[in-house]
Amino acid sequence: MFYEGELHSSGNNSKRPGHKHDIRREFHKQFRELWRVDGNLNEWMDYANDETAPAFQRIADRNGKWGYRWVPLVSDENFTHCSLDVLMLRPGKAGGLIVDTDIDNRLKTLFDALQIPTSQSQLPETPASDEDPFFVLLEKDSLISSVSVTTDRLLARARFTRNDFPDSLTLSADQSANRDYVVLIISVAIHATKTTMGNLHLIG
Repeated sequence: MFYEGELHSSGNNSKRPGHKHDIRREFHKQFRELWRVDGNLNEWMDYANDETAPAFQRIADRNGKWGYRWVPLVSDENFTHCSLDVLMLRPGKAGGLIVDTDIDNRLKTLFDALQIPTSQSQLPETPASDEDPFFVLLEKDSLISSVSVTTDRLLARARFTRNDFPDSLTLSADQSANRDYVVLIISVAIHATKTTMGNLHLIG
């Protein structure tokens, strides 16, 4: 998975309502494409076994919540959990994993954006036309069994330079950097707690 944009600490989300869902929408597009192109998953996008609806639609119907229908890839229902390998590129010097990036709270925001939301408060009343159903990685973030995080410096300065200050104010290159800006490259490995015919397509 790939994300480029602002990633706020979980404690700062009140400053921008809907921030987590904005990120969730970016991942939805990628998971929808994954279900379309993956040789195993795309079989669930079609009618099969004389069912009245494709498998992904039946998953969505079982996961209806707050006017949305969610399609999680990893769930208790299919006896799966996952591990994440995250590369985080951001402004600033190399290193500084804990202090400079507030990694714990930013990861909380990321994990929330990867799951079916636990609160309706920051969801639009209705999904957009291309968000029914809505594809996510996780039924819930407790299904993440391990996380590996590597941070490094993002060198594309034009992408993270702030433009929200008066022209008459001169800032240094470091002062003008948007510290919330990141590029994330996330690799996911799916594991089974119990192997079944229903999850072989996920872990194979």
